[in-house]
Amino acid sequence: MKKLILITFILIGLLLVGIGTFIYLPTIVQGLDFSDRDFRKVALKEFISRDQDSLWMETAEVMLPENPDGYVLIVPDRDYDRDWNSPGNQTRPGLRFARRLIERNMAVIRYSPPGSVNEEIDLVDPARSMQALLDVAEAFYTARQQAALPDAPITVLAVGEGCMISALALQDTLTLRILKPGRLILASCAYPDTLLNGWAGRIFYNMELSGVSQENMDTASLIWQKHRSSIERGEIPEIDEDAWEDRLEKLKEANLASDLLALEKTLSHLYRPSNRDWTRAAAQLEFEPILEGLRQARPDMEMIHVLGEYDEEIHPEDRKKQENMVRSSSIPNYRFLLLEKGDHGFVVRDEPPASPVENMMRRRDPFAEFSPGLLDLLAPQKD
Repeated sequence: MKKLILITFILIGLLLVGIGTFIYLPTIVQGLDFSDRDFRKVALKEFISRDQDSLWMETAEVMLPENPDGYVLIVPDRDYDRDWNSPGNQTRPGLRFARRLIERNMAVIRYSPPGSVNEEIDLVDPARSMQALLDVAEAFYTARQQAALPDAPITVLAVGEGCMISALALQDTLTLRILKPGRLILASCAYPDTLLNGWAGRIFYNMELSGVSQENMDTASLIWQKHRSSIERGEIPEIDEDAWEDRLEKLKEANLASDLLALEKTLSHLYRPSNRDWTRAAAQLEFEPILEGLRQARPDMEMIHVLGEYDEEIHPEDRKKQENMVRSSSIPNYRFLLLEKGDHGFVVRDEPPASPVENMMRRRDPFAEFSPGLLDLLAPQKD
């Protein structure tokens, strides 16, 4: 009997170790530094010109090799921190990406934007996100003067929603004066028109990958059109989570399909008190006019729109529309680049997106390689 109890405890212990390894090993491996390239870190919070206790300045840093060929300022996607962690993904792929750039002798400026570690706020007012980018740029400018950081060309790499934020922020006179980027790379973003519709596009692609029936997809489109029309008219009721749950319960009693209930629950984020500023702004932020404004502010800055062939966040049709928009645009110095087999996080994958679960598991792979096309664009290999 004692032997049976002992064996049972051993088996339970092995099971727990196995579960722990499955959950935490990718995080541990991602955090290891296998690079032999030396660099130092410069904390930018030491160089802010005013009292600033915000998260983005607490996390802002420069990863600096001795004589860098250039700087890459990374503006992360919505819900991503400086390591590209997001809810459900804590494996720090952004840290490994930064180290790949350092291996190619590029310095990396990175920070965690507003809301990135707050699971209660997943849609941050664009004005606040723009202010964060301006604060980081100003602190970097001061650091270059006071800490004698090397002079080198600056590239802004904007990821996902960071595209819209960067295109807006770089029109600010102060940002242009202190940052002076030579290139803006708009990566992993496709906007059919407004930021709001781009957000909805991700949801519908996720539903498609989940195998939602065509009948429910058609009904979901009608539901979204109704919500969108109300939001565009400025009708954004402040509904707390309890009130929305009551609403969902009534829809459930009316036999609304589970996939459509899930859609309604997702759309409830647009009406949460902490997200309403984003919702109001997102309905008005249209991509092409913003890019045109940026062209007028910085006609000499090169802009490159980069999309992965296998991006799990962007529908292939939206990718094609974005590509056509870029290629037909009258904006000079604006071109398109397709990353073959690249996904939303610039990782190479062998197959198109399969399902939300498979996509999440893919993001946990600590040994996946980043797109050589993007790395060559940011930091060309020297002969």
